Amino acid sequence: MTLALMADQFWEEAVVLEAPGRILRVISCRDAAICLLNYWQGDHPTRKAALDKCQFALNGNEEPESARVSFIEAAKEAGFQINSWT
Repeated sequence: MTLALMADQFWEEAVVLEAPGRILRVISCRDAAICLLNYWQGDHPTRKAALDKCQFALNGNEEPESARVSFIEAAKEAGFQINSWT
């Protein structure tokens, strides 16, 4: 996946993930894809689905909000505490 060459798709609202010793503020599909590639343990189906949706959104084939929802589902499954303002 070549994230640097794709136009980013920003979310209307950031997602803040908390884990022991780590807080991540995710504001876009590119941020989410980087988190999914670098900070996830294991290979859960929701992780792959979220990564796919982020990539589709970065390519203009998916709504950014759909990728955000999928990212939140994957984060919950991975055990992150999710904070957002909606």
